Amino acid sequence: MSATSGILKWFKYLFLGAIVLLLLLILVKISPALWNRWVTYPGLEQARNELWEQYRKPPQVIPMPLYQGVVHSHTFWSHDSRGLLPEIMDGAKKAELQFIFNSDHKRNQLDTFPRGYQGIYEGIIIESGTEHSSGLMISPFDSTVIDWNRSEGEIIHDVVENDGLAIYVHSEDEHDWDNPDYQAMEIYNIHTDMKDEEGIFPILLNRLLNPKKYTHWMFRDLYDEQTEILANWDRLNQKRKIVGVAGVDAHNNQSFRARHLEDEKIEWVGPNADTLVIREPNWFDKLLMGEADKYGWAFKWELDPYFNSYNHANNYVYCDTFTNVNIRDHIKLGHVFVSFESLAKGDGFQYFAVNEADSLTAILGDSVNLAAADKLKVLSPFPVKFQLYQNGELIEETEESYEYEYVVRNNGNYRIVARVDLKSEWIPWIYTNTIYVY
Repeated sequence: MSATSGILKWFKYLFLGAIVLLLLLILVKISPALWNRWVTYPGLEQARNELWEQYRKPPQVIPMPLYQGVVHSHTFWSHDSRGLLPEIMDGAKKAELQFIFNSDHKRNQLDTFPRGYQGIYEGIIIESGTEHSSGLMISPFDSTVIDWNRSEGEIIHDVVENDGLAIYVHSEDEHDWDNPDYQAMEIYNIHTDMKDEEGIFPILLNRLLNPKKYTHWMFRDLYDEQTEILANWDRLNQKRKIVGVAGVDAHNNQSFRARHLEDEKIEWVGPNADTLVIREPNWFDKLLMGEADKYGWAFKWELDPYFNSYNHANNYVYCDTFTNVNIRDHIKLGHVFVSFESLAKGDGFQYFAVNEADSLTAILGDSVNLAAADKLKVLSPFPVKFQLYQNGELIEETEESYEYEYVVRNNGNYRIVARVDLKSEWIPWIYTNTIYVY
């Protein structure tokens, strides 16, 4: 064998070795997504179906209807969303929402209300609001102009003074928690939950290799219990009532989409609704793009469609009348609980206090005298582990059950966490607001 043929042979082995190594590296990178597709997600689907089969409708004790909706959602009015009413409505109807409180980014320092979408659309209430870069969400519920040149404290005071709603969002960030006027804070936010993930590439790869029907489990993969935020919420409630809500932070903007323009050009839109390019269509564009769908997109690959955001975390509000101002008023009262809706529907869940005669004396969000709060009771449509927190400390946890009652012996702030069993893991499903016993 000549020296040249020996060298060529070694180069061949090196090349084949490099190919094998590359294939192994690719396999390592895609194996978690493939495992999700063939093992994890089908197993979770089966576990969730088994949970749903155990549904029992609870007796109605709280004498008010329960309305389901979301807080902190974005539309075309925001710089980082292209969301139009047809997409929003289709997602909302599929998620069975009854109200949406939007939080679009302001376009000018003088912020005019109402703007964007405002009113009742096909039976769904949509209320306009603003999310400021500081992490303040306001919903004025009025025809007004908000001057963002003023201090945040002044804006909160005036909005609240005029019957509006002021919520601190992105509660992982610093806020003026001692401000005396804001009424609520997010105890969960999808974007907040995503911040601790190890980059976007594994999420993109997981979406690429898994069918659309598993998108809700991809959202669930992001979930981490927000223990620090919950602890801060409990701490703040020792001083005064601060209502806890979930924010979906829906944008429908983590995507690659393309549409035809009127001048026979096409526009590619990327993440955060940014225009990537506008050009005359080339062979690649023609290969990928088909007929425009009813929203105008001729190509679409999405990570966060409205439905999946809307179906992830909901706010259920006990409210006597289905109007925007009544839902607002009952959110202020704390008559609301957070439900991770893709796990199970929260409809029918109830948390309340009764006196010695077993008569209703308070519901979640209410303050009640110790003499009138003989017991705290919880009813669930699904079997759960109930956890009772007093002043931020876990004081009791049950076995799996549909009902729970606790004999109240001391003053304090009491809230419930309900956990469902999915594949032998007890996952938070519902967070209630507090009953304040004084």
